[in-house]
Amino acid sequence: MHRYDFIAFTSPCELHIDIADKALADSVAHIIYLNAKRLESQYSFFTNSSELYPLNNRTSNQHTLSDELATLLQIALFYSEKTEGAFDIATAGTLKEASLASTLEEYQQLREKLLPFASSSELHLEGNTLTFLNAFTKIDLGGLVKEYAVDASLLMLKTAGVTSALVNFGGDIVACGNYNASSWNIGIQNPKNEAENLCEIALNDNALCTSGHSKRFYEIEQKRQSHIISKTSNHYAQISIVAPTATDAGIWSTALLVNPKLTPPSHIKIAHSILEETAEH
Repeated sequence: MHRYDFIAFTSPCELHIDIADKALADSVAHIIYLNAKRLESQYSFFTNSSELYPLNNRTSNQHTLSDELATLLQIALFYSEKTEGAFDIATAGTLKEASLASTLEEYQQLREKLLPFASSSELHLEGNTLTFLNAFTKIDLGGLVKEYAVDASLLMLKTAGVTSALVNFGGDIVACGNYNASSWNIGIQNPKNEAENLCEIALNDNALCTSGHSKRFYEIEQKRQSHIISKTSNHYAQISIVAPTATDAGIWSTALLVNPKLTPPSHIKIAHSILEETAEH
């Protein structure tokens, strides 16, 4: 077993590659690292050299996208429809401006101003041409591109002939094959005690993603605001989803955190959840 650690998407990332050929493991791990860093840079919301930056800081509402970005937007728009807008790259991007407010009053004013434009219905994608229907809508791929990178990493491993591996990018996890002749067992961390696991989930040729409010947040006037941007109040404090791909698991964990009344498709399984009042089920 060969392990590799690095930082990407502002998160600790790790690869576990179970193959005898260390040179091959080193090679594919390096390719995965380079691709993760490329995706991080290419689709950063804040980096002015990213492909997103000129879209969100535009002088024109129509743009020609790269094939990869057009594909990512197609995926995002598909899931926005399937989750009834609970997962929405336009909500995440447009309301991000409110997080820069210095007071709660300014925060609320910005939210009220931007909410009418914080929807993928304000985007029109035809082929590689993206049209914004107003001057205010922005897009943020932070809830998609890391999971996309995880799935791409697994594909790279399989293409290289690896049949047993685990990819973990900041808690977005996908596994293939077995570990020591058994499934990969992944602990769900207690958000109130990082040294404690609430349960263990067995993974074998599927993915596990967890979304919650405990680790990523910002504060305005000492009041915590979650990085999960929702138009409504939330019900879950944390939710873990098992699905065939990290993209599926990550998006549905975010969507159900935003709207717990959603009914996910049958291939989406809730592995563990914590209610806002700390009750668990």
